[in-house]
Amino acid sequence: MNALHALRKRLPMAKVALAVDIGATKVALALVDRDLAVHSKHELILGDSTSEGLWKAIAGSARPMISGLNGNLLGVGIGSAGPLHLEIGAISPVNIPIWRKYPIVEKFRELSGSHNVVLHGDAMALAHAEHVLGAGRGSDNMLGVVVSTGVGGGLIIENKVFTGDTGNASFIGHQTINFDGELCVCGRNGCVEVYASGPRMVAIAQSRGWSGGNTFVDLAADARNGNVVALTVIDEGARALALGIINTLGNLDITTVVVGGGVTQAGDIYWEPLRRHVKNESRYSGFLNDIVLRPTELRRDAGLIGAALGVLDGNSVLV
Repeated sequence: MNALHALRKRLPMAKVALAVDIGATKVALALVDRDLAVHSKHELILGDSTSEGLWKAIAGSARPMISGLNGNLLGVGIGSAGPLHLEIGAISPVNIPIWRKYPIVEKFRELSGSHNVVLHGDAMALAHAEHVLGAGRGSDNMLGVVVSTGVGGGLIIENKVFTGDTGNASFIGHQTINFDGELCVCGRNGCVEVYASGPRMVAIAQSRGWSGGNTFVDLAADARNGNVVALTVIDEGARALALGIINTLGNLDITTVVVGGGVTQAGDIYWEPLRRHVKNESRYSGFLNDIVLRPTELRRDAGLIGAALGVLDGNSVLV
């Protein structure tokens, strides 16, 4: 019996989870049912705010979504950029400096009236969703990667979400791949994220004289038009991510990887160098000869579906 069929058999049709996907630049919320269909999706763009101001904006969106459910709310699933502090139900997203050990679990318990609040990393949520419903179906072990404003990783080990001791397993974006490299926002030097995230690729290109815009969408468009700086920087960013992927696969002997996030939506201009560098870097392992590298099938909904799965299927850590 596959996981989706098991959900349909176990859960009443009307039951839903509130799913929350907290990224570096936006927060998405939705209701997700037992068929893993996404309803009432809403997104907030993060701007300048205080810690409590940001929470009030999120609560203001969530409250009307759950107010009329009449007992059909199973709980709240949260997928957040990390690091996480599972032992206290808190988050400290690297790219949201106003939230440090922010008690997000307790906040949603108070808001929803439900004790059933499950916290995952955002890439763990993506991995969970893709394993059940998307590009990771059929694999016992897989690595999920998000590459967008930041870079994150999530693991499925023997068909279960693997969180590690603190909830931060496969913190792939903050592996050091150049110990003399530029300082990362996390405080270390030469992290994968310094080279591979969308904003960092834009900043590197601008430092080399590129003036075609301010977003990764602009950079990718110029790369398609043959701009040498844009092509070179995207190639370097893809190689940095490939190094993080191969380091992780080599440590765990995993061969299935699903990659999502805004950067991957650029299409072949990004995927061609990523596939090439993953293949090249894997040659030196001696055993990673059959890596399956796939784009997310669930795209922008992967994080929400994975967050909801933490509540719906129980394959998660309740904090």
